[in-house]
Amino acid sequence: MKIIKKILISIMFVILLLFIILLLGKYLVPNWNDEWHDSANVKDFYGLPKNSLDVLTIGSSQVIKGFSAVEFYKNFGYSAYGLATSQQSILNSYAWIKESLKTQNEKIILLEAKMFFEGTPEPQNRKGFDNMHLSLNKIKAAYNDSKQREVVGIYDETKKNKENGIDTTEASNFTENFLGLVFPIIRYHSRFSEAASESKLPSKYTNYRGYSISGVMCGNQTYVNLDETISSKRDFYGENRKYFQDIIDFCKKKNIELIIFKNPDMDWDMERYNSVKEVADLNGIPYLDFNLKSLCDAIDFEYAADDQQLNHLNIYGAQKVTNYLGQYIKDNYDLGISDKRNDEKFSYMKDMQSAYENEEKNVKMANIYDISEYLDYLSYKSFTLLIAKNSGFDTLNANEREALSNLGLDTSKIEQNKNYAAIMESGNMIYEVRIKR
Repeated sequence: MKIIKKILISIMFVILLLFIILLLGKYLVPNWNDEWHDSANVKDFYGLPKNSLDVLTIGSSQVIKGFSAVEFYKNFGYSAYGLATSQQSILNSYAWIKESLKTQNEKIILLEAKMFFEGTPEPQNRKGFDNMHLSLNKIKAAYNDSKQREVVGIYDETKKNKENGIDTTEASNFTENFLGLVFPIIRYHSRFSEAASESKLPSKYTNYRGYSISGVMCGNQTYVNLDETISSKRDFYGENRKYFQDIIDFCKKKNIELIIFKNPDMDWDMERYNSVKEVADLNGIPYLDFNLKSLCDAIDFEYAADDQQLNHLNIYGAQKVTNYLGQYIKDNYDLGISDKRNDEKFSYMKDMQSAYENEEKNVKMANIYDISEYLDYLSYKSFTLLIAKNSGFDTLNANEREALSNLGLDTSKIEQNKNYAAIMESGNMIYEVRIKR
């Protein structure tokens, strides 16, 4: 009995120690809360109501900036989520697909193709692993990731540096990488003071179910479509060809429809397209590449106006790609997906849609230079408007006067040779004054 008692005490001690290690590791993990909101993408996914997703979109930052789940809800009634992290590896994407089915039963998975031909630096790799719950799925993925890094020679290119105060030192060997992914405390044990201050800093960016809004236009005119006369192929990075096939086989086994897509990308080329297309065709998987002229034309894509920077879409481009994907699903699949816009259980999506549309108006206003169109945007209920004008409104044209009237101003009462100021909130006049010069 004494031996059994000692064994039980030892087991309880190990369990308690493991719990403390996991708890501290969770506390020390950096809060990636910049415009890519990698931490929120994962944490918010775990907070979704169980079995509430129709569509799951997986991939790298191309998804964070290029797929809007709110557009799917607003225009098609689908419940969708972009479960993406910066430079998310294909291996990590595979792990997230398996992880998703623990709490969701999505009918369709959209997989963005960017990372088939790229490796993931360890700092970005941590963003995909750190907030994943510990499980056999995570352990296996961490093992395979560490093994792949050994095969491609990552450990021969050790880098020691910091970015934004966060240690981004590459792991020096298989064991260090593996244990660091499974138990984050090993990688972040010196971050106690940073973690304490980070916990008090709210993000400046809103996570719209995995989407980050930007209205910035790159203005770059050099983008060209893929040269479809090229027939050569490019090798997949590391074991990504294998993991691509694993994803395909897993989705077929789980009766999930898989669609591969590629957002417009100036770094993409026909060799990569041909390699992805070959695998997709062999497995009967749709592949929608928006770098092809036919699809660029179909969505009326203009790189200078629809791209943000570094080959990431802004809200204009994201809406075009997202709505094409939604219409493609609607036209080609009969999965019995109900319209969530009429479902009371998804009423919380209406609130998110409202917040999303408010921010959409804000970011798009920065690109409006016509005064009449700008004033029309100001009539949107979320704005507080301050108007100041010297010498009256006699210089305004008819369209501008009409736009001001639509805001609720009676321009006929604004006299010449008088200064004027007003404050309107949500369409209501709360302050107005006229002063003679």
